[in-house]
Amino acid sequence: MSSTPTVPPGSVVVGVDADHPPAEVLDAAAELARRTGRRLHLVNATGPGVVPWSPDRLEPQARRLEEVRAGLQEQVPREVTAETVVDGAASALVAASLDAYRVVLGAGRLRPLTAAVLGATTHQVAAHARCPVLVVPRDTPPPSRGLVVVGVDPDPHAEPALEAAFTEASERGVPLVAVHAWWWEPPDPLATEPEWAGDWGELADAQHVVLSEMLGGWRERYPDVEVRPRLVRGQAVPVLCDEAREAQLLVVGSRGRGGFTGLLLGSVGTRLLHLAPCPLLVVPSTGRDDEHGSDDGQPGS
Repeated sequence: MSSTPTVPPGSVVVGVDADHPPAEVLDAAAELARRTGRRLHLVNATGPGVVPWSPDRLEPQARRLEEVRAGLQEQVPREVTAETVVDGAASALVAASLDAYRVVLGAGRLRPLTAAVLGATTHQVAAHARCPVLVVPRDTPPPSRGLVVVGVDPDPHAEPALEAAFTEASERGVPLVAVHAWWWEPPDPLATEPEWAGDWGELADAQHVVLSEMLGGWRERYPDVEVRPRLVRGQAVPVLCDEAREAQLLVVGSRGRGGFTGLLLGSVGTRLLHLAPCPLLVVPSTGRDDEHGSDDGQPGS
């Protein structure tokens, strides 16, 4: 029992409620550990509690956590480890992200506005984690189906998300759909289409160029990945949800506002946490050196 998690470097970390472990989250974490050849580490956070935690009080949780660990060990070739941390779930998982390859957790049950105001666990972890966070919705389909979809934003903060998306598509052996959603309102709402169609066409052409430039270098680095660019005039959240309806993974970058860039989740990421129709990978926009990108030097060792 400790107040901070002890994570094997480069492992897949999954947030577990020992009393109600969601099967879809455990399945997604196990599949990720198998596919990448990494260790799987379970973190069960007790919450601070009004009454101090004691070994006797923690024993029932420890037994249930061991049952979950043993069940996952049958699915994963490398060692599965588990620990209980006396801390809030969000704080424990953000701390675990310092050494993790990925943090995996469920999408939560709160509405987007409630989550933003109250700071739901999923929102806090996705906003502050130092590694990518895989958020798994309820009743998610098997991970082997569908393509990988990435939301493309013409800004340097989007580069880590693009890299993660190309890596995921390459590892899964599926095409990558790169979606750039953009919106433009005619300057005069009373103008007829012939009066503003030329401006709209020029803007659309410019957006095509932006998208091609952003994808060019990554296509060269990942020649095995079939890229399907999609330029859509519309609001980002509904466009991405529609494009990801049959996907096995949706990838977006995290981005804050003002002086908190890379630490807080932007409005698109916040809404997708609760609306994405498939597992959502939220990638820190600031990026980080992959000091824990391999486990003991070799993921498969």
